[in-house]
This record gives sequence, C-alpha cells and structure tokens, in this order.
Amino acid sequence: MTTEKRLAVRYTVEVSAEVYTREHVLGARTRNLSNTGVCLDMNKALKERSTIGLSLFLVVDGIEDPDAEPLNIKADVIWSSERDDGGYSSGLRFDTSDSAATAAIEEFLSQLE
Repeated sequence: MTTEKRLAVRYTVEVSAEVYTREHVLGARTRNLSNTGVCLDMNKALKERSTIGLSLFLVVDGIEDPDAEPLNIKADVIWSSERDDGGYSSGLRFDTSDSAATAAIEEFLSQLE
C-alpha cells in the first residue's frame, strides 16, 4: 500500500480555464484545485516539464461573473495522461512567485470551506 503525501488540500471544483502554450490556446476544466496546483481535463495532452500560462475563471456560488477578470498564473506541467474517454488530464504546479495570484487562489479556496 502506498501513501500519497500532498503539500496542500485539494478541493474538487470545476471551473473553466484557458491554457496558453507556445503553440496553442486550449480550453480546459479543472478537476481539482489547491493553493499549490490544479488538475485539468482537456482535449490535448500538455508536454510534461513545460511551463504554461493559465487563466482560471473562478466562480462564486457556481456562477461565473462575466465582468470578473480571470486569475492568470504560470504553472509547470508535472504530468499528463490520456483518459479512457480519449481526453487528457494534466497535473500542474503553480508558480508561487506571483504573490497576488497565490493570494487570489487562497481567497477563492477559503470560500469553498
């Protein structure tokens, strides 16, 4: 039996996201989110060990505010794998040097508790 140790609590939350690679802008949905990273579901695989730009469209009470700016943050792709349905899931670790983005994620997560 293996025990997985996480740096942060993960919250099961689904919000819209956009992924910015050198080649593409990809639509995605979050599967789970923590203050250190996110798991995304999308139609294309991300290159492991690459750095991407990420926009998260955070919601309040399940409703996206069309006037709210997305949360923009850089992230490193830790893993990417194909799902049984033909889509892909990827695990990303946030660039924590952006203290404003980190604070916004923590504020969003505090509303989920």
